[in-house]
Amino acid sequence: MAARGARARARAAAGGAGGAQRVLVANTGAGAHAFFGLHLAGKRRERGHAVTILNAGDPAKVGGKGPFAQYERLEREGGVEVVWGDPADAGALPAGEFDVVYDNNGKDLAACQGMADRFKGRCSQYIFVSSAGMAVPPVGRPCIEEDTPCKESAGHLAVERYLAEAGLPWTSFRPLYPYGPHTAKDCEHYFLDRILRDRPVCLPGPGTQLTSLTHVEDVAELLASAVGAEKAVGEVYNCCADNYYTHEGIAQIAAAAAGKECEVVTYDNAVVGLGKKEQVPFRPNHFFASAGKARRELGWEPKHTLEGDMPALIEDFIASGRLEREVDFSADDKVLQAVRSVANA
Repeated sequence: MAARGARARARAAAGGAGGAQRVLVANTGAGAHAFFGLHLAGKRRERGHAVTILNAGDPAKVGGKGPFAQYERLEREGGVEVVWGDPADAGALPAGEFDVVYDNNGKDLAACQGMADRFKGRCSQYIFVSSAGMAVPPVGRPCIEEDTPCKESAGHLAVERYLAEAGLPWTSFRPLYPYGPHTAKDCEHYFLDRILRDRPVCLPGPGTQLTSLTHVEDVAELLASAVGAEKAVGEVYNCCADNYYTHEGIAQIAAAAAGKECEVVTYDNAVVGLGKKEQVPFRPNHFFASAGKARRELGWEPKHTLEGDMPALIEDFIASGRLEREVDFSADDKVLQAVRSVANA
């Protein structure tokens, strides 16, 4: 019965997809997903919808940083309202009704259940931004599919199961590594910090580990594409482009776009012993996924490639003033010393 009701609501959303909708985006105040809300709001507004962003965090502390510094422009251009508050707090949820709800904030059921309960039976679609990081890639074929087993302890998995059990017209998207303008977390910046300063790029392992990198505009387009799609109800989609890059390949792409030579130094962290916060902002193993299901069922096609985007990424990096900032390369120096010691032994 719940599944039939969910699909009926999705059909209603599909029937009204051409008209204006009220869209709520609950957005995290930190981390790699923090700029999804900014770009998603822009995509929904382009389609003529009214968007409210409910952003976690203290605007006095984070409002002028990264994606949050762009909210004033969004509101000035019209069609988007930004409010600040904890989406896990029922009292912070905006008043009124919403046709489409995005949860890009919660990582576990404690953070997500209140909002899910509030909008149960009151929205046409409920879209959860989950994480591909909970998947356990199979040995020998590490590409993550939607049916790849997940860690039972993962908070995102508990949320997906709750949304299904509660009968919400839900869809879940599992992102990998996003990149692009106004990010709140380093990705390509790790490489540019070093290449533009003519320093070696230190990478753990062989440097041939494959990873998915997806431009935030493609992510936002995919999140928007599920609205009104009956097929999307009750489904999980990897949220990534199927452009795969090796860690060393990312360094070489950045160097080529910058017109620089790039020295890549690989190391065994079991020998070097870097702490978690000292390491490259990527998993040291393969971490990539298939985008085939989103292509087939939602008609989504990514438009970006890292090679094509890198010149603009470098321009943004320089314009931000980051190249003039002092960077702590002490972890790199530990790696270089350890590698030289082994070479001279």
